[in-house]
Amino acid sequence: AKPRTRRLHWVWEAMARLFSGLLALALPILSQGLVRSTVSLSAEPFARPAVSRRAFALGAGAALPAGALVASPRSARAAVTIDPSAVRTTKGGVKYVVVKEGGCPTADFTGMLGSCEPRTGSICIIDYTGFLPSGQVFDSTEKKGGKPLAFKLGSKQVIVGIEQVVSQMLPGEEVQALIPSDLAYGEKGVCTEGGECLIEPNTNLKYYIKLKSVAAPPV
Repeated sequence: AKPRTRRLHWVWEAMARLFSGLLALALPILSQGLVRSTVSLSAEPFARPAVSRRAFALGAGAALPAGALVASPRSARAAVTIDPSAVRTTKGGVKYVVVKEGGCPTADFTGMLGSCEPRTGSICIIDYTGFLPSGQVFDSTEKKGGKPLAFKLGSKQVIVGIEQVVSQMLPGEEVQALIPSDLAYGEKGVCTEGGECLIEPNTNLKYYIKLKSVAAPPV
């Protein structure tokens, strides 16, 4: 009986070691799958109203076609923990805080080639997400399939508040900005001809902005 008991004991030990080995191999795979699922959920694209990018960029307050507001933007967290001493203000009154520092490209560390500090006429490429006071997203370049926005600084191709903030950024920098209504869509807001408004008149807006690159204007 003793040899049989020893054989059974050895079999159980072998099975336990095999199970432990399989578990050790499976845990990293399961963990990676969980991380990918979490990233996928957090990166779920924002629902966006069927309004052209130009309508948001110019901020002219022109009436939109009836039926343009066909989707409600999803709620999103627009707030970050902000140290009051870190808040900066543009000359026009936009308050913003840097959440990620930027810097001049290695190939143009002096800025002489025009790819460091934005200047009037610079071609700037940004990613942005715009938030209503409620925290809802009304527009974003980072939706699924979205593309960064390119504009010429000082040419009024985007709202004044964005221009003021971007003019003080460096490539790679990311900021959260609070733009007063008079530097955004003003008294007209963004409304349809029937009076339905995506952005109500006199609404202060919050923006996340990332300056992806800067280039000197074509000669």
